[in-house]
Amino acid sequence: MRHVMTSSQLQKVRANLAALQALLDQRPARRSDEAPLLEFRRLCWGALLVVDDAECQQQIDLLVQYAKELFGGSGAAEGIKGKLEATIVACNARLDAVESGYGKRWRDLRAA
Repeated sequence: MRHVMTSSQLQKVRANLAALQALLDQRPARRSDEAPLLEFRRLCWGALLVVDDAECQQQIDLLVQYAKELFGGSGAAEGIKGKLEATIVACNARLDAVESGYGKRWRDLRAA
């Protein structure tokens, strides 16, 4: 069964992914801090609540796992940060694929 995400849902997920990327850009290297981890989880949860695509949900689950390592003060912060950024890119690409799968009518309605 194929589910259809609304334009509003897609925008919310993309906004949360952008906020996740901004949080990563602000994070100082090698510093254990619970506040950014909680914020990261909150943003991931917000995206999970509206996303209606199993592949994207799996990517968001990966983000939570990687964030635990990064914000937990792991010694390999740059490697984990790279994994997080790659996963955000993959999730955005999946959203693009989901959106493009709706066809010309969806794009016409979105542009209106």
